[in-house]
Amino acid sequence: MQFSKTLGMFLLLLTCVVVGNRTLRSQVSVAGRWQCSGTGLDAETVNFRLDLTQSGNSLSGIWTIGGDEIPIREGKIQGNEMELITFAADKQFTSIATVQGDEFKGSWKDDTGRSGSWQGKRTPAGAK
Repeated sequence: MQFSKTLGMFLLLLTCVVVGNRTLRSQVSVAGRWQCSGTGLDAETVNFRLDLTQSGNSLSGIWTIGGDEIPIREGKIQGNEMELITFAADKQFTSIATVQGDEFKGSWKDDTGRSGSWQGKRTPAGAK
């Protein structure tokens, strides 16, 4: 009986350590300012800024495109995969990207089926 309690406690502790380490390893920081470019709705090149804040796996922030500021409605990061959902021009846009260090590349799509690519580079702290 004592052996099974000890084994149970050991397995519980081992599970906590493994899950905890996996969470720590998969946590990528994307907070900060990013200079981005991508293909627009009409396949034109668009340059824009993305300011992100991060709390755990949750992301929030603002897209600045020209003079427009568009809030991110929902954002998350899992490992190095980022997903951002935004509403603009009466459409929902879903943008995904793979983050590698201070750069990312990905794609976007809207709810009408249009899609394109985008990429970004993190700007150094204090840069405008």
